[in-house]
Amino acid sequence: MTELTGESGALRLAAGGAPRALLIAGDGEAAIAAPLVTALAGRHSGCPVIRLGAGPLANWVGAADLVVVAGLSRDRDPELALLTDAAARRGAALLGVGRAGSALHERCTWARAPFVAVPTERPEGSALWSLLTPILALAGEMRLTEASLDGTAAALDTMAELCRPDSESFINPAKLLALQLRSVLPVLVPDSPATAVVAERLRSGLARLVGVPAAIAELPEALAEAAAYLTGALAPSAAEQDLFRDRANDAAPALRILTVRDEPVSDGRAHEAMRELVRRADHAGVPVIDLTVEEPDRIGRLAALIALGDFTGAYLRLSRT
Repeated sequence: MTELTGESGALRLAAGGAPRALLIAGDGEAAIAAPLVTALAGRHSGCPVIRLGAGPLANWVGAADLVVVAGLSRDRDPELALLTDAAARRGAALLGVGRAGSALHERCTWARAPFVAVPTERPEGSALWSLLTPILALAGEMRLTEASLDGTAAALDTMAELCRPDSESFINPAKLLALQLRSVLPVLVPDSPATAVVAERLRSGLARLVGVPAAIAELPEALAEAAAYLTGALAPSAAEQDLFRDRANDAAPALRILTVRDEPVSDGRAHEAMRELVRRADHAGVPVIDLTVEEPDRIGRLAALIALGDFTGAYLRLSRT
């Protein structure tokens, strides 16, 4: 996808530097593009990154802005095409990412805007990084983010090898996590805005694939909220904390804290909040599951975490069929 992005001319949009605002309309798999770019950019971003939802384009959008429209859904293709048409008529710079021959592609061609075509052999449900790569590459070219895509493909290949279906659960991190999440109610605790994106995707996957609700409490701000679960209605009673009890008598799903960590953590407050939450969970008898990967490349690390969550959701669904 990196080569296809370069060939499309998309990176030429960065020639004038950062726009007044970067607006991203992401459908389906591409919905996490805006929050991911925002998290990677942080306070160093040269412009605000705004996620475009359903509805008409805001009145203030104009020639100083850059609009990125990405998606593979045939149902929303006409809607994305209309959004692209509106942005073009306002004079905004445009980038499209999606299926070749779609209405979105036609509108980008009409507007003489670059369009990155996702290879047709990649179905919508597995084209996340095909959609994200052009957007992240453009953001990097405009110096909105400092992260590199160089290690992303290798990180995804490594995680796919670790999580392959024929590997045993004790060496397959996705199968192991799926076993740990069976019949539990997870509280997802990310330690940074970037891992909050990972947690939200995992929450969505658990809901869509398995029908399991999950709460998200981002540290350090949500420490009190996360700690409240440890003493609330779903917290284990003194009898439930007995390791030798008969678990067949347990009436409700067990509570679990699932931490989503981004190493190294730059926010010292988040690190201290995580330590305090783990201490309180241990005191309350609530098990803590760590979702981490060892990967030096920033985007590669996030990609591996997202892939691990996706594999986990798939294995959980298979275990219930």
